[in-house]
Amino acid sequence: MGVWNTFFGYGVFFVMDTVLAALFPSRRLAYMSAIVASNIIAVLNAYILHRRITFRSASKGRLKLMEFFRFCATYAFTMGLSIGLMPVFVELLRFSPKSAGLLVTLLCALLSYFSHARFSFKEPIS
Repeated sequence: MGVWNTFFGYGVFFVMDTVLAALFPSRRLAYMSAIVASNIIAVLNAYILHRRITFRSASKGRLKLMEFFRFCATYAFTMGLSIGLMPVFVELLRFSPKSAGLLVTLLCALLSYFSHARFSFKEPIS
């Protein structure tokens, strides 16, 4: 499911970046808006799939709520990382926004998988 969510998230970014590049006068505003919006959409998709399929979480009630907050905290971190890295790759290193988006997506996918395995969906100690 992590691979699916990586492709899904990048696909959403790619489409949004293409559309917003045509709508916004600033290229930077377009790719930054696309990275933020695509992260939010990908997180919603990821929670459902990771919870049920990847990590097979059976938590309920308060534990499920805590799991969701840990999940969101992990993605808040990777989203912040995405927002910080995009201008570095595009403005400083001169990657195209789509190439930078792919690189950032892959890096954050790897980081989020290990974070979810060790933090978000970790079984509580009884």
